[in-house]
Amino acid sequence: MRRRAIAAVWFLFAFVAVSSPAWAQLPADSSLTLGGRVWVTSGYSTNSTGLSELRWRGVDSVVPELNVDFVFKRLVLLGSIGGGVIKQGVLIDEDFEDRDHDVRFSRTRSDADDTGLFYFNVDAGYRLVRWGSREEPGFLDVLGGFQYWHEKYVAFGATSGFPAVVPPISNGERVITQDWYWYSLRLGARTQVPIVGGLSARARGYVIPWSMSVVDDVHHKRSDLLHDPSFHDEAGGGVGVQLDAGITYRVWRGLSVEVGYQYWWIKSGEGTSTARTPDGDFDGKLLENKTERHGPYLSVQYRF
Repeated sequence: MRRRAIAAVWFLFAFVAVSSPAWAQLPADSSLTLGGRVWVTSGYSTNSTGLSELRWRGVDSVVPELNVDFVFKRLVLLGSIGGGVIKQGVLIDEDFEDRDHDVRFSRTRSDADDTGLFYFNVDAGYRLVRWGSREEPGFLDVLGGFQYWHEKYVAFGATSGFPAVVPPISNGERVITQDWYWYSLRLGARTQVPIVGGLSARARGYVIPWSMSVVDDVHHKRSDLLHDPSFHDEAGGGVGVQLDAGITYRVWRGLSVEVGYQYWWIKSGEGTSTARTPDGDFDGKLLENKTERHGPYLSVQYRF
């Protein structure tokens, strides 16, 4: 959390610094856009290993984001940083007797709380096509970059379904904590199409051809496992998509507002799930990690 706070402060410092009047004198073939976005999201994640599956459902969050967009001639540089608190959701934890997950022998449900998410994106690209005016630009960019995405979930209490093999645990007791880390390369494109009178349509899409997925899991109630973490899951490869589209309106000079919808989905390949016990570490199979987050957004930006 301390590193996130430092990163946010530095980003805000840069945001203020480049807002000085000197930036208003940018060359005609350059532009700098500073903005903020609020993304109202629904979240879902699944951690599936050889004999168990943990499904986090409804881990929703309101996510503020700061972003910067710099264009010099046809060179495009983008950056964004965002994060939010997750104050609701549930965990469904199931255990199986077989690796195909056909024979389930336990199922518990827990409430999620005390959680959150954080991400930053860095992209570079090239403006393939441009048209329109400086006030109402139209363009098509190709992009490539990197994303770091972290989500943390904490489950409290547990109730067992049929068969009731696990005694109930009070909602005040922490039972499972999972930290999810995604390190992803992404390739994509974006476009803006002027419509009429300051109104434009925008769209952006990425494919994720490769990522590194890491999940650190702490089972707080299990004495047969270490707690730093209890399980360490890791996988390379996988695929994903990230899409957003919206309508923007220029309110005054370079000031505009935008409303739209954003969708992120990413899935790992197979990997290794390491159980950490007092007697040593034991490797098993990670089938997949999968995270999905989507929802509407509202943004405000100023283009110099």
